[in-house]
Amino acid sequence: MDKPILSSRSDEPEVADAIDTFLVRLAERVDELQDAEFKGDLEELATQSHKLGTIANELGFELLAASASDLERCCLTDSVEQVRDTLIDLTEIAKRVRMGHRGSV
Repeated sequence: MDKPILSSRSDEPEVADAIDTFLVRLAERVDELQDAEFKGDLEELATQSHKLGTIANELGFELLAASASDLERCCLTDSVEQVRDTLIDLTEIAKRVRMGHRGSV
């Protein structure tokens, strides 16, 4: 089993609530990405992955942010196969991020 991913900012009390809120909602965000991919709506998928990447980066989840950025890039190049593969990778990373948070698994 892969190791949980923790925020690089987890020791900063001023972002603790924002991290908690982000992690509790992370599964829903991933579901929204998967729904957009299933519908073939690459524009919506690019928009949502950009939003996810921005907040993940701000909250210290750099690996998740990089994966979301990769997904956005794939959407913008209309590479459907790469979109699917990258979304699978992002889903696995999100699962590891959620494993590191006591209340969101």
